[in-house]
Amino acid sequence: MYNPSLAGNTFGSITASFRNNYSGVSGAPKNYFISAHTPFANHRFGFGANVYQEEVAILKNTYYSAAFAYHLPFNKFSRLSMGVGAEFNQLRFDYNPATDPYITDDFTYQRYANGAGKPDFSFGLSYQNRFFKMGVAANRLATAWLEPIDKKQLSNYYTGFIQGTIPIRGGEDLLEPYFAFRKFSETNDTYDVGLYYTYNNKITAGAAIRAGSVVNFTLAYRFSKYLLVGYSNEIITSPVGGFTGTSNEFTLRYDFNDQNYQKKFRQDYKQALSYRRKALTTASIRKTPGGHTPKQLAKAQKRVAAFSPNSRYQNTKKLSMGKKVSSRKNIKKRKPSYNKSRKSKAKAPYKRRR
Repeated sequence: MYNPSLAGNTFGSITASFRNNYSGVSGAPKNYFISAHTPFANHRFGFGANVYQEEVAILKNTYYSAAFAYHLPFNKFSRLSMGVGAEFNQLRFDYNPATDPYITDDFTYQRYANGAGKPDFSFGLSYQNRFFKMGVAANRLATAWLEPIDKKQLSNYYTGFIQGTIPIRGGEDLLEPYFAFRKFSETNDTYDVGLYYTYNNKITAGAAIRAGSVVNFTLAYRFSKYLLVGYSNEIITSPVGGFTGTSNEFTLRYDFNDQNYQKKFRQDYKQALSYRRKALTTASIRKTPGGHTPKQLAKAQKRVAAFSPNSRYQNTKKLSMGKKVSSRKNIKKRKPSYNKSRKSKAKAPYKRRR
C-alpha cells in the first residue's frame, strides 16, 4: 500500500483485512482493506492494486491505488526494485444535515458531501537479498508539488522500512526483525519496531511497539500452502488506554504459489553449492588461477607424479649399475650371450686384431 516497488516481489497474493479500533469507544474508526499483486514476465515486472477505506464517525476516506514495479536481479538472492503508483483519494460525509447537527459550516459540508476526490501518484524504491529487505517511498507527490497549501485535502507523506529474513535451525524457521518509519505530514510521524518468528512455516507469532505507547501482538496460522489467517491485537499502554480499549484486526491471505521458506531456502542453498562446484570445475578446465583448493591441487600432483621427467629419471636403471668393469682382461672373460628362442648360438664378440 505504501511502497509500489514491492508489487510482484514474491509469488503474488490476495489479502483482505478488517480492523476495529478502540473497542471501548462508541463509533470508533473502522478500516477495510483488500490488496492483490502478482509478478509477470518471468518475475521481471510486477503489478498490484489496493483499496483501503477508513470510517471515522460521519467521515469516510477511501483510497485506491495501482502499482507497477520493475525488478532488476543482481543474482539469485538479491534484486533492486523500482515502482510507480497511481492514487485516488476520496473524502466524503455520511451525513444528513437535517438529523445530524455535527456540521454548521456550509462550505465544509459542500466540500465533502459530494465525495470529491483527486488523483495523485507515488514512487518507491526497495532492495532485498537473502537476509534482509529495505525500501523507501514518497506518496501523494502531486499534492506535495502542485497543489497550494490552502487547498490540500490530504498531506503528502513518506515511508521507509528495513526487515530482516534470518533463517533459523537450518532454514526450518524464520526470524524477522522489523523497523518502519512513516511521516504523514510536517508535524505528524510515527515509527514501529517489531520482531516476528515463524515456526515450521505454520505458525507466526510476534510483537511490535509504536511511538505513542502502543503495543501490538500478532498471531498467524497457515492452514495450507496457500491460505493464511492472522489476528492482531493492539493496546495503548498509557493511562488513556483504559478508556479507549483495544484494537482488533483480522487478516486472510491467499498466496498464488507455495510460500514455503524452508523449501526455498534449501533450493537456494543447493543451487549455491551447485554453482560453486560448476565454477571450480570450469576454472580447473580453463586452467585459471584459483580453480583448485589446496587439497585438490595435492591430489592432482600425486596423480601426474608418475609421468614426471624427474620420476622417470630416478626409476630408470642405468647401464652402469651392474658390476664395475675395471680392465680389458675382464672384458675378454665375459661369456657370449645366448638367445633361447634360437637353436644356434650367438656369435662370439668380435676380437680386434693387434
